[in-house]
Amino acid sequence: MKTISLLAQKGGAGKTTLSIHLAVRANLDGLKVLLVDIDPQASALGWWRRRHAEQPELIQGSGDKLADILSRAARQSYDLVVVDTAPHSSQDARICSQLSDRVYIPTRPAILDLDAIGVSTDLVSAADIPAMIILNACPPPTLFGEPKIVAEARQALQTYQIPVCPVAISQRAAFGHALIDGRAINEFDPKGKAAAEIDRLWQTVQEDVKL
Repeated sequence: MKTISLLAQKGGAGKTTLSIHLAVRANLDGLKVLLVDIDPQASALGWWRRRHAEQPELIQGSGDKLADILSRAARQSYDLVVVDTAPHSSQDARICSQLSDRVYIPTRPAILDLDAIGVSTDLVSAADIPAMIILNACPPPTLFGEPKIVAEARQALQTYQIPVCPVAISQRAAFGHALIDGRAINEFDPKGKAAAEIDRLWQTVQEDVKL
């Protein structure tokens, strides 16, 4: 069993959206997946309650219960656990980092978001856990490649000495539309551009954690 956590101390980075989409995409590949929502806002739980499909399963918990949740998940033969963490909770973030095989830190490419990411990178560096930064909610690519703001963000993030995911996730309305009735983009519009980005992100995660 592998455990990945989506962690960002700044709100609005897209942890829940990416957690949901990675969990569903993994499940579509045939993996037994558990999505753990430890964010008090319980956005992932709200999405799951609107969902008609039984998989992936979801459990709501807290950082101090995560070790027990993961122990039970291992006994129940889950292939992957995806943890959606809470912003502004250093203690929960630290626990998640220590219990994860890999931590993914989403950030928007705007300067204020890039400035705020240092708190999250410090946490994973202190825990000595492999991590990767994901540029999220980016302007979509053009015919000439990534927009300038995305390329500049990649350059700026080199300061943190944590690898940046080669796949940037674009700000697309389809992501929000998919979640309305408890689906994810690869179910809502599997042939669309947003689904293709999640496909590439999932492939990166698979290679990253050896799934």
